[in-house]
Amino acid sequence: MLHFEVKFFFLLISLWTVALSPLQATVDRIEQSVFRITNFQQSPDWQSPWKLKPTGRGQGSGFLIKDDLILTNAHVVSDSRMLLVNKISSPEPFLADVVAIAHDSDLALLKVRDSKFYLNLIPLKLGGVPELRSRVRAYGYPMGGQELSRTEGVVSRIEFGTYVHPGIDSHLLVQTDSAINPGNSGGPITQSGKAIGVAFQSNLRLNDVGYFIPVPLITRFLDDMKDGKYDGVPEIGVETSTLINQHYRRYLGLPENTAGILVDRVVPRSSAEGVIKTGDVLTKIEDMQIDAAGMVNYGEQQVTFFIEAENRQIGDLLKIQVWRNGKFHDLSLTLKAAPFGVEMRNSYDELPEYLIFGGLIFIALNRNYIHSPGNVTPPLAYEHWYRELERPRTRKDQAVLISRVLPSSVNSGYTNLHNFIVSTVNGKSINTLNDLDKMLKDMPPDTRHVVFESEWQNMPIVLDYKKSLEQQQTVLKRYGIMAGSNLSGMHIKGTQ
Repeated sequence: MLHFEVKFFFLLISLWTVALSPLQATVDRIEQSVFRITNFQQSPDWQSPWKLKPTGRGQGSGFLIKDDLILTNAHVVSDSRMLLVNKISSPEPFLADVVAIAHDSDLALLKVRDSKFYLNLIPLKLGGVPELRSRVRAYGYPMGGQELSRTEGVVSRIEFGTYVHPGIDSHLLVQTDSAINPGNSGGPITQSGKAIGVAFQSNLRLNDVGYFIPVPLITRFLDDMKDGKYDGVPEIGVETSTLINQHYRRYLGLPENTAGILVDRVVPRSSAEGVIKTGDVLTKIEDMQIDAAGMVNYGEQQVTFFIEAENRQIGDLLKIQVWRNGKFHDLSLTLKAAPFGVEMRNSYDELPEYLIFGGLIFIALNRNYIHSPGNVTPPLAYEHWYRELERPRTRKDQAVLISRVLPSSVNSGYTNLHNFIVSTVNGKSINTLNDLDKMLKDMPPDTRHVVFESEWQNMPIVLDYKKSLEQQQTVLKRYGIMAGSNLSGMHIKGTQ
């Protein structure tokens, strides 16, 4: 009897091993295609825009997809000077380059220079959007170790949320209780042997709450890059209010059993401008009904109606239905990028634009600068966040300001000047730093003074034009500045 039980036990073990071997093979295949990424990075010094800060070192993860491309997060590889990629349990690093990056959706593609890196590696296939409460597995290289980490959890929520890397963009994201720690970013979230997302951020205020970027946004990014250029995620450009109150719906004359979302504001220069009007009720987007909370059906749940724009490309047509003046109207709009998106979201991989004249440092106001220490002042906050809301169409392409002064005899008396917003130069309005540069170069020969005026200050800044020109190189040399301007937004290039 004992002999029979032993035989039976070993038979069960053998069957169990055979049954698990395909699963184990799948797990091994996934693990071989998940890599550790080390980024030696330098970001700009926004107080001294001709400088870079000291080199730092960051760690993240990535995984192999089609065409020898490694998919990861934009924040893992931003401001890179050198990128190294390591395979699982291998000390040998391989040099890699960024071939595509989408800061608005925190995604990037890398390619390793040495083709030997790809031997015997199998790319991960992309899956779909997971179901709520389904189990997922996260792979990556979190801080605190060198080896691959594997954690499991369940999908707890699928909704729109803010992406930390760009700072202002909201996209579809998936919440899970699988551990996603610093270093996990860029690693795959898998289900049934396929990648269903890219781990990218966690909620530091809550335990066991992590987020990953789902496949629809990944696929949109890959499609966007087919022409070799990234255009960005389009936006509709409306601000809305819910119509949950049934009496308000009746007041607007909406038919029974018709819901929708009320348009409070159309953003100037946006996709919606000239098509949608303030006071319209958006009732359909494509063929999907919009409910009174502004939600549409998406799989087994509901998400904001903006999802229909997010899944498309800039230049695509988007069909909408609105209730206006007691009638339904079927309209279409051409999708565009968000106006002032470059200025409003965090900037990476580019040196700041600046211009130095007479020791005055001129820069273009953006999110990076205003979030630098000491720069959240009422005038800057108004120009950056509120001008277009309160005074539509008065915002310039760039808000130009004198960030600070390099003390010199030519600018005596202005050495403590800080964040002076420039409205006009010798009475002429300026729209960009390039405008300012052209004005200063094209001054009439008999010009004696350059007068910088601001609607925020009563007293203008006045410089001697000829002396400013004469002392330009002396000022630059005194402060160790190689170039008096950068007006092209030059990219930070790696030196590996």
